[in-house]
Amino acid sequence: MVQFIVDYEARRDADGKLIVYPLPGVDGGGRFEVAGINEKYHRAEAIRLRRIIEAGEPDRAEREAVEYIAGKTDFPARIARTNAIKFLLRDIAWNRGPTGAVRTLQIALNLKVDGKVGPKTRGALDAAENNPKALIGAIRSAREKYERRWAGRDETSIFWEGLVNRWNKAGAQAKTYL
Repeated sequence: MVQFIVDYEARRDADGKLIVYPLPGVDGGGRFEVAGINEKYHRAEAIRLRRIIEAGEPDRAEREAVEYIAGKTDFPARIARTNAIKFLLRDIAWNRGPTGAVRTLQIALNLKVDGKVGPKTRGALDAAENNPKALIGAIRSAREKYERRWAGRDETSIFWEGLVNRWNKAGAQAKTYL
């Protein structure tokens, strides 16, 4: 599951090896990233992975990027019981943090949005996972609502097209786990 996130985020050389990607100034993630692990929000890890790549070990850097992203996205994934929803919650958590993943889920479940996993969220998720295909669609719609409300992004953002593409790819990937 996490490998998909790395594959989506990663920039690679002609041989398919992970590279350090310099970020454009408008990105907001700092000067560079490795597999979506950027210098601004994950400074120590981004620098560590850059050094591993510079030492000629891109495969090791990729394995460690997978481990790092898995660790950062474990919490929201643990609240789901189906792999499809675990995957989507990991993907959201990687982009919007664990609280963002829970908020997005709460939007999808038509609950009060507080970013906390309590009995109402757990109960609604458990019921919704009986129809994971429908929940995948609801989460896709919720991702868009979350971006508009909490991230302040919409069609005028230079990132919008990429976000929509990611949501759609993630939904398609989630369906492969059904």
